[in-house]
Amino acid sequence: MSADLSATIEQIADHLRVDAASLQITSVRHGRLERNNVWRLNTPETDYILKQHLIAHPVGKTAYSPFHIETAVLPILHRAGCCVPQVVWKSQVDSMLLLESCGENTLDDLAQASPAEIRVPITRNAVREFCRLEVAFANCAEAIQPYIYPSGSPIDDTLDGMLDRGRKTMEYLAWLNGGPMRPDEQAIVDEVWEHMSNCLHNTEARLGSLDYNALNVVVNGDRPAFIDFASVGWDWGERRLVQTFSSLGAHRSGGRFASTLNREVVGEYATQSSQGRLDEAEVRVDYHNILFYLSIIHRLLQAIAQPEREASKSLLDAWGNAEPRLRQAIDLLADTPLSGNPYAARLRSIVGEWRSAAAKSGDWQL
Repeated sequence: MSADLSATIEQIADHLRVDAASLQITSVRHGRLERNNVWRLNTPETDYILKQHLIAHPVGKTAYSPFHIETAVLPILHRAGCCVPQVVWKSQVDSMLLLESCGENTLDDLAQASPAEIRVPITRNAVREFCRLEVAFANCAEAIQPYIYPSGSPIDDTLDGMLDRGRKTMEYLAWLNGGPMRPDEQAIVDEVWEHMSNCLHNTEARLGSLDYNALNVVVNGDRPAFIDFASVGWDWGERRLVQTFSSLGAHRSGGRFASTLNREVVGEYATQSSQGRLDEAEVRVDYHNILFYLSIIHRLLQAIAQPEREASKSLLDAWGNAEPRLRQAIDLLADTPLSGNPYAARLRSIVGEWRSAAAKSGDWQL
């Protein structure tokens, strides 16, 4: 234990009124990755999480640092009845928070290793809590407003970038079939993209966390809790849902891409959190899921084409061998219907045909 951390432990022990020698501290790990700023702190009676924010200054045009944002937002959400950790102690000097421990496993862990009979009920509970968070952010928007991260560009520009990258990635995927898209395939994809663009551009963004992934859903039994609110701002609820409930399996031996979403789970979300008709909410989730896996495929293709780039090295270090990962992403793109929308179904069908052609020829080069 470093001298600085020893001093912190002494302060925490004094706050908790326990003997510092009774506190046990261990680093938090995600697979083979050891976090250098998050620790488990255990007393004989209670478990805590000690977190240090490595960025101690305001980010971008915000007036507050990540430490100040999370310190302010967590109590607001907790008072609103959300399953988030309570702040037990804080040190502004060291940008440190002592938080209530909400469990040791994450939704990412469950998606990688747990059977469906365990995973599905927990996922349903997590979706309900996800919707409760959406309501809390909406109801507490005035109190949270000073801490919102100001986007550098309009959110519609972000969506346009996602759509453009996804459309280009479809052009690459066509080569699984040995050549560029046929004119009939081009016409179908263009029609799908027009419908997707119109559908997603007509969706209102929602206030919430800007750090959403399956590692930030902690599970204790069948009770989920959401963590990490050091950055909050506007994004689409459906995009948050897809990325929160999709496991990347990073830094794991045998890690894989895995989704905890299915039609039933998405229906639960649409019922509780829909803007407009339920089927329209389901379609928006389906489209964001398509764009998510197309973005993963795009990143993998970049890493394969330019392995010398630092970004490529980092990605492949986290995800491992690119070829099986690419096939996993293509499978999830082709085989995960989250709505009954005919446009999305046609797109998955085309990708499935290209995949079958590659499997038959044995040539997966793009």
